[in-house]
Amino acid sequence: MEMDSLNWSIITALQENARASFADIGRKVGLSAPAVAERIQKMEDAAVIKGYHLALDYEKIGYALTAIITFTCRPEKTSAFLKLMTKMQEVLECYRVTGHYGLFMKVAIKTPGHLEEVIDKFNEYGETTTFIVLSTPLEHRVLK
Repeated sequence: MEMDSLNWSIITALQENARASFADIGRKVGLSAPAVAERIQKMEDAAVIKGYHLALDYEKIGYALTAIITFTCRPEKTSAFLKLMTKMQEVLECYRVTGHYGLFMKVAIKTPGHLEEVIDKFNEYGETTTFIVLSTPLEHRVLK
């Protein structure tokens, strides 16, 4: 799919507010609402736009801690671990990476004891290193 300047303008507007109406986006980018809807549909069909997500304040819904867990999996347990990790609601994001650690995961945790339980589950499959998130100076960046 060709990403012309109008598509980039639409994507920028959606990143700023994914709930904006087609008419609102059209006013920003200089297109009619139907033209914006058609372009968005084409970007969705081409999987340029993969979905729309809700941003939560985890602390306000009972998850007091956010942590980054690096993980080095024992090779024979990689497949089983990936299946386990995808079923755990605490795992918010997971990245397979190069280097010493095979995975970086962002997890939401209710209590220190809850964190210990999650780490114990992971340790059955390999070695973890955990970093508690103190703050998030940059949480969402609009790509232009």
